[in-house]
Amino acid sequence: MRLRTQVTVLGVGTAALVIVLASIPIALLLRNKAYAEAEQRATYAAQGTADYMTTSSYNGPTLELYLQRLNERVTTPVTVIEPGGKVAGAPLSDDARAAALQVPEPNLGDHDQDNHDLGAVSRPQTTTIDDGQVVQVFCAAGGGSARVVASVDYGSVSSTVRTQNLGIGAVALLLLGLAWLAADLVGRRITRPLGLAADTASALSRGEMHARAPVSGPPEVARVAEELNALAARIEELLTMERENAADLSHRLRTPLTAVRLGVEALPDGLQRLELEEHVALVERSLTQLIRAARRGDREGLHPACDAAAVVRDRVAFWKPLAEDQERTCTVTVPDTPAKVRLVADDLGGALDGLLENAIAHTPEGAPISVQVIADGDSWRIEVLDQGPGIPPTAIERGRSDRGSTGLGLDIARSTAEAAGGRLELVSEGRWRGVRLLLPSAP
Repeated sequence: MRLRTQVTVLGVGTAALVIVLASIPIALLLRNKAYAEAEQRATYAAQGTADYMTTSSYNGPTLELYLQRLNERVTTPVTVIEPGGKVAGAPLSDDARAAALQVPEPNLGDHDQDNHDLGAVSRPQTTTIDDGQVVQVFCAAGGGSARVVASVDYGSVSSTVRTQNLGIGAVALLLLGLAWLAADLVGRRITRPLGLAADTASALSRGEMHARAPVSGPPEVARVAEELNALAARIEELLTMERENAADLSHRLRTPLTAVRLGVEALPDGLQRLELEEHVALVERSLTQLIRAARRGDREGLHPACDAAAVVRDRVAFWKPLAEDQERTCTVTVPDTPAKVRLVADDLGGALDGLLENAIAHTPEGAPISVQVIADGDSWRIEVLDQGPGIPPTAIERGRSDRGSTGLGLDIARSTAEAAGGRLELVSEGRWRGVRLLLPSAP
């Protein structure tokens, strides 16, 4: 999982936990409040009706009109059971009527007596039934005791609670959205500088030594970019110093090597002179390669690559006129698509020159030559074959030929392949013999 996703999940998860822990008690509190308010409204409606019935203006028709208007305004319908048993107001369910009639009539002389010429009113009494509550108040009216019953319907209260819960849920979703947005912004602020630092590290690995990471983000992340930039500067400094030292040393060796060659040329002709000249030539060619490598610098990067097919076509074209002069056929087999290998073109071209030179110099005139580039899994096979006598296996071990040459071409090809992480093999397939370079594919 990506770091940015982890930060977002952590932020949203924490916010969700906090919201849940806060929403549960809030929902319970609002639920209890809704039921308490419904009971309170029923109590007020019953007490208000009872107070009205104890006034001198009370009569049957007026009570009907009063209850009709009251029940249109309140959510807790009120019913009056008059002393004679007549029922006025909202109809009662069987359960509510049974619960109300089970409550005995109190002695109204002991309840709420005052000096305002109003009749006595009892304290409210609440009875719970299956689908709600019944709040009952007794009052003195019409020469007897009347029951004022206010009903609380749990269905309507539950509807109110559901509406409140939906509101809580909407607020929770809004808070979760804000938490996700905040976590995503924080994650982006952390991961974006890290991504830029990673891109800079990739550029440095490709040899772009001038690449630098922007210093941004939190202090800890910015420090990563600062240290990476410092490391890149130090690496560039060390590489420059190494190249300069190698080039300087190579050029310094040129002068004494020239003096050695002049001394060798001054020797009398003989086998010893020939051997010394071969050794001097070997040192000169190695020194030339060292100077070329030092001058190459870092333009190829730490992961060099080239198209082996293009290099093969180029070098075969270079040697083809000489092969034609010796009446040789030179066959080239390369893929149509680029064959990327982990070598720079100059190094691969130098290795092919040495192998082609050996094939021409150490085989009879007219012997055909074949050069192939073949895919082999995650590697490429470059084969330089001829129909000559072949190369002894000991030539690879010594890095020399036993046919009167320095053997430098074979040694250069082997060292070039090994430097790229590959290897060199001798090939003998029917009439064809030669050398195979196994080179890893470039990314």
